[in-house]
Amino acid sequence: MSVDKYHFTKQFSFKNIETIRDEGVALLDIFEENEDKVYGIDFLPKAMMNAYIYDSYFNVYYRSKQKEAIAAHKVYEERFLKVILTIMGYSHDTYVESDTLLKKHGTDIMAIPADAMGNVHLAKPRKNWRYFYRRFRNEKPEKQIDLLSLFQQAFRDYTDVVIYLCDLQIILFFSDLYVVCLIENEESREFLEHICTTEGLYLRSQITEIS
Repeated sequence: MSVDKYHFTKQFSFKNIETIRDEGVALLDIFEENEDKVYGIDFLPKAMMNAYIYDSYFNVYYRSKQKEAIAAHKVYEERFLKVILTIMGYSHDTYVESDTLLKKHGTDIMAIPADAMGNVHLAKPRKNWRYFYRRFRNEKPEKQIDLLSLFQQAFRDYTDVVIYLCDLQIILFFSDLYVVCLIENEESREFLEHICTTEGLYLRSQITEIS
């Protein structure tokens, strides 16, 4: 019997979220179905509407390979990382999705245990107490996830990452220095906006940008 890897999406109340399990239905299709709940996080003081310049602007730093440009990119990258890691710290029911996980761990979606996140999943892989405990019992040690490295790769436009914060009713999708957010309720939106403001970033409604 096949396992439904998207079983946790039942906890969300977004329109047609259940269809993400269907073959050929992408997450971005769900974002379009819930346009009034879609927001974007960026570092610009005002939304940039020229799509060509917009995409190039967010992609120019790291890909240029110039030392000064990479340094500038990392300044913004640090802000985005703080926002992502902070909001994750308030979620106790979190799943991370990325093709990169499939290559390294055999599955593209992984649950992030709230009690182990700080010790295992945000640090670089290391031999912690879980490793030695399992070796002592002749068990295969858990292959640790370096989430920090994964997120950095996404913000440098080398992979895509989706984070499902089930209890907060937030879904985050990011690649390069831009995060697309699907947010169900006003309380979570205000909380995420406060975190963004603290780090000098902006949370904007997609509808507001278009109008």
